[in-house]
Amino acid sequence: MPTPAVTIQIGQISTVLASADVAKGNLFGKRIDPQLPVILYVETDILNAIYTADSTWEDLQEVADYVYALCGRYTAKALNIINGGGGGVSPSPTPIQYYPIYITQANFTTSTFYPNTNIFGNNILIFVNEYNRYLLASEFTVSSTGITITEANFNASVNDYNLVIEKVYS
Repeated sequence: MPTPAVTIQIGQISTVLASADVAKGNLFGKRIDPQLPVILYVETDILNAIYTADSTWEDLQEVADYVYALCGRYTAKALNIINGGGGGVSPSPTPIQYYPIYITQANFTTSTFYPNTNIFGNNILIFVNEYNRYLLASEFTVSSTGITITEANFNASVNDYNLVIEKVYS
C-alpha cells in the first residue's frame, strides 16, 4: 500500500475522476453512485487532516489503506497522473453543487449576500419560507461569487430567514 501522503494525492485525483464519471454516467445512463465523489472527498479530507495534525500517528496507515480501497478503479489512473503520465495538466477538483440548498440568515455574509461560487451558470428558484413564495427573477441576482437578494424588505442581518434554492432543469 502507498504511504499516507501518496494516498492523499490518489484520493484527491480519484475524487475528480469520479466526478467526471458521475457526470458522464448521468449523461449516458451508466450506473455510477452519484455520492462516490463526495465520499472520496470527505474521506480523503479526513486523512489529510489526520496526516497534517500528526503524521506519526500509529493508525494512520490503516486510515490511508481505507481511503486507498475507496479509490478502487481510479487508483491506477491517479497513480499515472501523479507519476507524470497525465498529459501535463494537473486536475483541479470541480466543485459539485447538489440541490436543493437549504440556507438560513446565518449563511449570509451581508444583509443580502449569500456566497456560493458553485451556483453561477445555473437557472435557480429561491423559495423564502417566511414569505411563503418564490422570489421573482427581479428580486435576486446571481453572480460568479454568489446570490444577492434585491427584494426591498429582505435583511438577513435583522430577520430570521429560511430559504431553499432549487435548480431549474430544462
